[in-house]
Amino acid sequence: MPNQPQVFIANRSLTVTVNPAFSLLNNYLMQNIPIQTLCGGKAACGRCRFRVIDGDSGLSPVRPAEIARLGEALISAGWRLSCQTHALRNVTIELPGIDEKLDDLPQPGS
Repeated sequence: MPNQPQVFIANRSLTVTVNPAFSLLNNYLMQNIPIQTLCGGKAACGRCRFRVIDGDSGLSPVRPAEIARLGEALISAGWRLSCQTHALRNVTIELPGIDEKLDDLPQPGS
């Protein structure tokens, strides 16, 4: 498919060509890109989060599930959930490593 967006994962020096019909999480899983996830894409665990470095306008709009899971402060700081986000144009991100501890998120509803 021509003109597929590319996601540059800066902290891994990796460029991934993605299908905008699928979430970033599903694109990573289909291409065997290591990413943390426990909930399987339901925005419940928050482990698939990433930080946008450049090109946030090339991503799908923030969804209510992301705000509920990450909170306004992290969203404002550029954090998103890959299970809820689609790349529509090229974007540069940071993706936490597979071994990074990611238990510091606020609990939903708090």
